Amino acid sequence: MQIGFVNCLKEIKKLLQKVNTMDFKGYDKKIQEIIELVEKQYTLFDEEIFHNLGLLLGIAEELEDDALAGYVYYQLADAYYSFHFDVEGMQKYLSLGIKVQQEAQDFTLLAKSYNLLGITEFLRGNFGLAFDYYMSALDYCKSLTTKDSGLLGIINSNIARLFFMLNDYDHGRFYAEEALYEISGNIVDSSYVSNMISIYTFLGNIYLSRNRDVHAAQACMESLMEIARNSGYERELLSSVDILTFSIRLAHYGNKITERDMLIRRFSDKELLSALRTNMMEDVCDLADFFLEIDKVEESRKVLELLEAKLSEINLPEIEKRFIESKIRYFEKCGDLEKRNETSYHFYSLMKQQEMEKISAFLFALGIRQDLEDLKEQNAFMEEENVRLTKKAEYDELTGLPNRYHLSDFSDAAFERAYNGRTPFALEMVDVDYFKQYNDFYGHQKGDECLKLVAGEIKKLCQKHPGIYAARYGGDEFVLIYENMQDEEVLRYAKELGDGVKALNLQHSEKEGGVVTISQGIRNSIPSKKNRVWDYTFSADTALYQVKSKERGGIKLIHKAKLEGERMYV
Repeated sequence: MQIGFVNCLKEIKKLLQKVNTMDFKGYDKKIQEIIELVEKQYTLFDEEIFHNLGLLLGIAEELEDDALAGYVYYQLADAYYSFHFDVEGMQKYLSLGIKVQQEAQDFTLLAKSYNLLGITEFLRGNFGLAFDYYMSALDYCKSLTTKDSGLLGIINSNIARLFFMLNDYDHGRFYAEEALYEISGNIVDSSYVSNMISIYTFLGNIYLSRNRDVHAAQACMESLMEIARNSGYERELLSSVDILTFSIRLAHYGNKITERDMLIRRFSDKELLSALRTNMMEDVCDLADFFLEIDKVEESRKVLELLEAKLSEINLPEIEKRFIESKIRYFEKCGDLEKRNETSYHFYSLMKQQEMEKISAFLFALGIRQDLEDLKEQNAFMEEENVRLTKKAEYDELTGLPNRYHLSDFSDAAFERAYNGRTPFALEMVDVDYFKQYNDFYGHQKGDECLKLVAGEIKKLCQKHPGIYAARYGGDEFVLIYENMQDEEVLRYAKELGDGVKALNLQHSEKEGGVVTISQGIRNSIPSKKNRVWDYTFSADTALYQVKSKERGGIKLIHKAKLEGERMYV
């Protein structure tokens, strides 16, 4: 392979670089410049990315910006995974990131984080845990305001690969076709070409593995070739390892033996396998096994030697275990039983190591779950506390009615509605008759119970008749507002309230008549520009004073502050 191919791969990677998960337009120029540099360094596999991500993390912590911190943590995790396959570093930053991403409600990053966890556990052989992470990623995608087809496609393709490894080709095909559907509808995605080619290649291999459907597999090959041609990088893309492995199998099952053997010879190219991605190594192991099946023993040996050199660069027992399985098959095919037994013991040792890693991965998953549960409980507590404080700020604790602060907001809005609509606005002041004497004689506890019961009758009236609002004004005083009601209607409802309180039959030995009653003063009129809510409050209070000075337990309704045109129920 010529150096030009490697350079062209870099150009392709630039073309297909990932899309930002955040809109950074609101950040200052310095932050935007660092982010732009980070994106470039990721594309070029530049180790300086870790330094710049450290700078960004410091800025995010200083600003206490969860959204920016969540982005940085994900990028750090992805860099540790992509650059070094450092699972420990990746898990550390994903764990930190998921918590702040949850706080910031960044569902895109949460989906990507869980997808990355799924990929990691898949490569480590923890298929159940990987599937759980992938499904969590899909759930977060459902919470996105705008559907992200590219991300959905990637997650579905990863689930398809998982089922393929379990030899469940039906489910593998289902998720692969779901991935194809999602990705094909988003041609503007910067990773569209690479994702589409990857899915067509994978789907074609499923058709060959499931029922040797050469026709369907060939259709996949033709589709991916068309995408490659339109990309401008046809030769380079079609020379990639994954497409070559697919091409060899397709040629074999299509009885194109000459073409197959020509393609097999390509795998002696060391530079080709140097570009091999970690998640493709199992596919190449499958190809080495395939070579043994068709008696291409020497070709299988060459591929295994190249893979062994590649394996030394990573520390991933599941991949190494899969490689050793191929080596065992190779030694059996060659009849070298001594090396087969030696390799089998190595396989056993890796199995024991992997069991320990699975326990560690399970404990890590439990830790994330516990952190999120703690966060959920904390948020629920904060939400309850906010509701309680809001309610406390706007509602009277004793009676449960709105307090004067809430009354002020509501009355202003109701007054504006009446003024703009040229409709009547009525404000009523209510006072419990001889309440001081009741409180002094029966005690404060009984006095509180009396106010609660009166407030209960007021609530009943408001619930029964829409358009009536009530609040506790203070002490034993209450305010009611009637919107868009004529005098007769207002007086009828006011009398209903007075009768309701009297029917409580609360004994009051210090008052003539022996039971608790209320006095009511009302002003009702269409607001004019010179009127304000306090005009109505003053007028209603004046009418209430007139009731109390003449005969308590009555109602007086007026239209102006001077008591002109008064109407009264006693």
